[in-house]
Amino acid sequence: MGRYRLSARIATGGMAEVYLGRRIEEDGRRGPAVAVKRLLPHLASERRIVQMFLNEARITAQIRHPNVVSILETGMDEGEPFIALELLEGRSFAELRQEAAERGRRVPLGVTLRTLVEACRGLDAAHRAVDEAGRPLRIVHRDFTPDNIHVGANGHVKVIDFGIAKADALGSGTEPGMLKGKFFYMSPEMITGQRVDHRADIFAAGVMLYEQLCGRRPFTGLKPDEVLARITEGRPRPPTTFEPSVPDALEHICLTALHRDPEARFETLQVFIDAIEGVGGAAEVASAADVAAYVESLFPRDSDPKRLALQRARSVDPSDAGVAAPAPAAPPPVAPPPPAPAPVAPRTRRAWPLLALAGLALVGLGAGGAYWVMRPRVPPSERLAQAEHTPTPPERRAFLEGIEEDPRATAQELARAGELLMELGAHQAVLSLSETFIQRFPQNLEAHLLDARAATALQLGKRAERAIEEATALAPKDVRPLLALADLRERQGDIAGALGALAKAYEQRPREAQVAPRYGQLLSQSGRLDEASEVLGAWVREHNDAGPLAELAFVRYRQERMDDAAALLKRALRKAPQLAVAHYYLGAVLLQKGDTAGAERAYRQAEQLDPEDPRALSARCQLHARTGDTAAVTEAKALLARRFPARAAALAAECSSRP
Repeated sequence: MGRYRLSARIATGGMAEVYLGRRIEEDGRRGPAVAVKRLLPHLASERRIVQMFLNEARITAQIRHPNVVSILETGMDEGEPFIALELLEGRSFAELRQEAAERGRRVPLGVTLRTLVEACRGLDAAHRAVDEAGRPLRIVHRDFTPDNIHVGANGHVKVIDFGIAKADALGSGTEPGMLKGKFFYMSPEMITGQRVDHRADIFAAGVMLYEQLCGRRPFTGLKPDEVLARITEGRPRPPTTFEPSVPDALEHICLTALHRDPEARFETLQVFIDAIEGVGGAAEVASAADVAAYVESLFPRDSDPKRLALQRARSVDPSDAGVAAPAPAAPPPVAPPPPAPAPVAPRTRRAWPLLALAGLALVGLGAGGAYWVMRPRVPPSERLAQAEHTPTPPERRAFLEGIEEDPRATAQELARAGELLMELGAHQAVLSLSETFIQRFPQNLEAHLLDARAATALQLGKRAERAIEEATALAPKDVRPLLALADLRERQGDIAGALGALAKAYEQRPREAQVAPRYGQLLSQSGRLDEASEVLGAWVREHNDAGPLAELAFVRYRQERMDDAAALLKRALRKAPQLAVAHYYLGAVLLQKGDTAGAERAYRQAEQLDPEDPRALSARCQLHARTGDTAAVTEAKALLARRFPARAAALAAECSSRP
């Protein structure tokens, strides 16, 4: 590619893939090994994606700092863009945290502080970068998250992926009103569409510090919009609420970085760094050698799949004549991890005589209790039938749990039991079932997909990724592993990653009911209106589905095509009169057309159909504020406070703004 000879692919993400490469000079001399990043083939023709890809290189190339990945060259090869950058060996900070969590512990505080401080040094250099004339570039990363911090096997830390960064002086950045990045780390001003500067990155650093101190995120919710609302409210609970041992000074640093008002945060990341390094004691920042040792303890060079893949790529590099690169210096010895707690002895099943004596007591327990007595004799097929016809969830679950222990259970029966348990929200039980399912039927696609879904629901990201990789290997042309990956990425707040997975699925199965409507909806929610219009428009031309019709109408509304939006919503409501979101969108369209009475009726209908969704009530509150009906505003605010107490302040504040 260009002047670079590529030898092996070493990584693949939602948008791009990375190869090991070497630059070949005109005289035949070979340069050192580098990483060459290129867009996935199906994205190379998408203008916005290419723009984001080149934007990353253009901004990163302006920063010269040891804690920022170095861009060596950008170029085009037969119309396809590529980026050559320094080759890194190690893992992302997110992967370190995930691996530690799966071992039942957190990354040591000193290692986290070192990682965060060094990453902040690199990002502070980005904030201070100037052009050739000495003018500030005003770079803001806007996606400063654990996924975008690389922790090297040598203990060195680097900020990576400036793909959605903005630099005012370079004229880069995304379109106004578009939310970019992982929403857990977004600052309030990013969410509310206000001016964003370097202090948004300071907020993201505060989120990562809070996660380390508490073992949880500062802003949580069951759905993305709940998380975003709590971020805008700006009232995280103090870390000592969850972890009393947190030093007062570190808690103060964390809460200052997380302040809702950018003016109240640290002035710069350097001030944030100085504050952390000044704490000391239990919050002593680790050394680079300590970090290297910790990386080695989690991801050993001789067994970690990613590091082994890089070694293999080096060993087969034709520019290297098949000679592997020398091994890096061994890190200092690391103390062995503390022993795991002793496993709880499994409960032994009582002998049949004892169960018989307990029979009278079990009579009073209903179907669930009676089942446990007859459990060993009931075939799996009957247990499934009983579960499907039992009305109450606890009794249904009682029939299903442990079905994987019965050797008579077929793969189809295990898959069906897993589906029923997923519907009940019994994710831990599904995980147990899928383990046995995979052991008995290792080549069964449904087993791995079930494992991925349960692991995603339980936020076991690494396990979900492994299951998805296995499913993909078993059925490369099946789109369900890609849909599972989209679920995982969306749950992780990685909307770009979710869109990348859905784009691949859509390329393979554009007429699949599980693919096109979902891809179109996520494109719409991400502000990519032209692409959403194309995907959803193609779908509704062949299918009269209410959900896609309503989402396409919302796209038309934002494109200021109100008549088209109204017509699409009428079609959607003829198909599904009880679709709350269609009434909500209709209210917005009618309001834009000046029909306030019709808009209020539509909002009230949406409220009635889906009282758990605050959007229609909040929009109605804004409508009353716009028309000056103070009594109605007061009533709506009271309803918001009663129905959504955790979010009432942020929702009520919107009543003073225009809908």
